[in-house]
Amino acid sequence: MTNLRKYSLLILLGMAGGTIYDFPYIKYIFYNQLLSAMNINNTQLGVLTTIYGVGCLVLYIPGGFLADHISSKLSLTLSLIMTAILAIVFGLTLNFTISIVIWALLAFSSAFIFWSALIKAVRIVGGEKNGGRMYGIYYAANGLSAALLNFFSLWIYGQSNNSKSGMLLATFSMALVIGLIGILVFIFLPSEDEKTAERNTKVEFSQIKKILRSPVVWLISIIFFMTYSLFSGVSYLTPYLADVANISNQMSSFLGIIRNYVFLLLAPLSGLIADRVFHSTLKWFVIGYIVLAFSLLALVFLKNLPIGMVIFLSLIPGMLALSLYGIQFSIIAESKLPLKLMGLITGFVSLVGYLPDLILPTLYGKILDTNSVVEGYKKVFLFLTIFALVASLFSWVIYKVNRKKQVEIDNRK
Repeated sequence: MTNLRKYSLLILLGMAGGTIYDFPYIKYIFYNQLLSAMNINNTQLGVLTTIYGVGCLVLYIPGGFLADHISSKLSLTLSLIMTAILAIVFGLTLNFTISIVIWALLAFSSAFIFWSALIKAVRIVGGEKNGGRMYGIYYAANGLSAALLNFFSLWIYGQSNNSKSGMLLATFSMALVIGLIGILVFIFLPSEDEKTAERNTKVEFSQIKKILRSPVVWLISIIFFMTYSLFSGVSYLTPYLADVANISNQMSSFLGIIRNYVFLLLAPLSGLIADRVFHSTLKWFVIGYIVLAFSLLALVFLKNLPIGMVIFLSLIPGMLALSLYGIQFSIIAESKLPLKLMGLITGFVSLVGYLPDLILPTLYGKILDTNSVVEGYKKVFLFLTIFALVASLFSWVIYKVNRKKQVEIDNRK
């Protein structure tokens, strides 16, 4: 495969992964707007993400099996079209009860028939070498496409005079773009790559047991849990700026797009740092998460700061969280886990790694609803600080485990 074709397919996959999740995680950008349009509270908005998390939890492993046995092209196309349809239904109803059903179905479209197939496709297209860089390119395209779609949807929302019609227009714009990318995937993504055919072997139960008994797989899963907790958690800086720093909802949403999506453009740089400076994604994680933890502590404990400094400090956690999140799957390749089981491994680590969606949104919503505004956000950000420190610690542990395994292999040669 030529480099031009490889990079073009990585960009297309990034566009698919970036846009499809704009809708399930629409609250990252339209947090206060959703509260107004749907007439719900923080806890109810958190419940929608929890419903989505429950569905993903149930479907990640079956989705991993699916990814190992059928065409990624078919899985990705169907999931994008289905998500676009669900976005249209949501925009037309804006009803909490109906939204519970929609978010449950979103788990089916984005977890069962999308996620594992996507990650497997990225690894096949990108190849085994320079994993940090390949996933960096993918997540840069992911972040740019997600950011552009959110900027477009936010602009569309601003053309309306009220929250309900604005949300209708915003979700319709999302549905249009997601559907178009589904068509592009169907046209340009190969049905089956030669590498896929070579590795399309039957997954045996003994291999599944081997994965579940692997300490490395469990360690990776814990790192994914902490990484995703931070990736999703920095989204609370968007309502924080509106509720505590008294920035307008429109401006806080604009900054939220930068924090939650544009910063994924740093993923290629993050991949280069991992590959060229540290020669290991895990070593980069150790340092990066320590810096992220201190940036959150600064935001929590520094008082009476100018508004410009508050905005600046609110962007740093997002910059680090997204640049590290964007290369996390290269840990699997760095740990020499088998490609033929990539779909199943992705399903398992995603099951554990995305558990935060099952727990944290409702927890954070309850914290914000039962505490003062300032105290509520302080508690949320202290949770994120702990996650960053744990991620750094476990990254160091798995790096040492991998090094020990490599030394043993070298000694046997």
